[in-house]
Amino acid sequence: MHLKQRVGALLLTGLLALPLAAVPARAAGFTDLPTNHWAYEDLTEAAGLGILQGTGGGAINPTGTLSWGQFLAMTARTFAPDAYDDAVADGDAWDQAGYTAAVEARLLRERDGLPVSPDSLGQPVTRQDAAVVLANALPEEDDDFYSWSWSWETRQPVDPTAFTDWQQMDELHQDAVAALAGQSVITGKADGSFGYADSLQRADGAVLILRVLEQVDESLAGQEKYVTLRVVDSATGAAILPDQQVELPIDTQLITVAYELDVGYYNYDYGSQTASRVSSACDTYTLYYEPMSAQEIQEEQFWDQVEQGTATWDDYYLQDFWLTYQGENPRKCLLLFGDQNKRRFANRAEAEASMTTVIIPVWKLVNGQKAASTMSLSVHSAIAQDVVEIFTEIYNDPEQFPIHDVGGYSWRGDTATGEHNCGTAIDINANENYQIRDGQVLAGSCWEPETNPYSISPDSSVVRIFAEHGWSWGGDAWAYSSDDSEGYHDYMHFSYLGE
Repeated sequence: MHLKQRVGALLLTGLLALPLAAVPARAAGFTDLPTNHWAYEDLTEAAGLGILQGTGGGAINPTGTLSWGQFLAMTARTFAPDAYDDAVADGDAWDQAGYTAAVEARLLRERDGLPVSPDSLGQPVTRQDAAVVLANALPEEDDDFYSWSWSWETRQPVDPTAFTDWQQMDELHQDAVAALAGQSVITGKADGSFGYADSLQRADGAVLILRVLEQVDESLAGQEKYVTLRVVDSATGAAILPDQQVELPIDTQLITVAYELDVGYYNYDYGSQTASRVSSACDTYTLYYEPMSAQEIQEEQFWDQVEQGTATWDDYYLQDFWLTYQGENPRKCLLLFGDQNKRRFANRAEAEASMTTVIIPVWKLVNGQKAASTMSLSVHSAIAQDVVEIFTEIYNDPEQFPIHDVGGYSWRGDTATGEHNCGTAIDINANENYQIRDGQVLAGSCWEPETNPYSISPDSSVVRIFAEHGWSWGGDAWAYSSDDSEGYHDYMHFSYLGE
């Protein structure tokens, strides 16, 4: 069970409510940047910090060549953001603003003699020329106190003289490459070279800029700056709170900030995180939250009651929100047996006194076509309405999963431990969803979720809807996965207590 970390009043020092501002919808992934791309995290971070922008159509073009204008705009937005914003405000185009700000911040120095001017910003930038600009952005002093890295990646300094093309660079470029190599910003290419004359690609450029920014922010760690926090619903982009202005130390993890905000009935959405920390390069950060489920809201309200003295910790496991969590718990046992410590009926007569028959809507296959129908099954009366709702949702789902047989309550002996004795287990399409243990079929004849319409797949509406109501699926409840080649699986079986 996921427990929401509780937060109280807003704890951030100096927090001020600002007028509502337009906020972006949830930051979607780029269409050409899969999560297994070598630079996925860095490019996502760069986009979150406003350093790198998409190329249109939801793409970011990681292998595209960077022009001087693009590279200088990126570096200026990172290391001289105020100068860049001033240049844009003065009417400069984005690439000209990058050049102007880079010169003003001495990222681009006349004495370096790099082959760039306001008239050549469309030309590609080479890796060695980019190294000179980035070396100029490194902190002037290296303090061992900041030798740790906020990145999960561990990089070791490299010997730049070991690059196979080291001798092909002049002294200016060698000094720049050596400075970056000494700070683990560059590690060279797979062929052992630095690739000094190669054009710089967008992914490489963003990664190098972020690694230099890491050095800059570590040198500034602890210094406070005012930032604007935009707090939004990750699904809709709608503001949950007015924009918040707060003074925070550079290098503060945004996840920590997110948990200190009182946003009502929302959970912080890990999956939408872009920028991960407060940086000297960015003044505005968007924090994404997703609405809490009904049971999470009920749980939160219970803790409010505990704080108010109207409930106690002893009441926790008897709250209604436990009814929709998977597996056995005292609240479910109290519902089913009238006793939180009771797990089974004592005998058949006791069990059958608690059963009822429900009529459920189903789809059937008739000559290959879906046809609406109904079926009946016997279940525990305490969950009868829940069962009807489950099958109604399955029926109304666009998948229209077909059902030709369904079984519920079945007394299987006084010593049986399964939930069919309790009326809290349901089997669906038993023949096409076999029970199997370590490769040996125990019941049914097959499980073919990719080809057989009656087989229940792990991502089916049936599994999803039962889970939303607190039921477990035998396809993966007792094994690490739904792979039927190992472990125990009962693909037809759904159980309220998880057995």
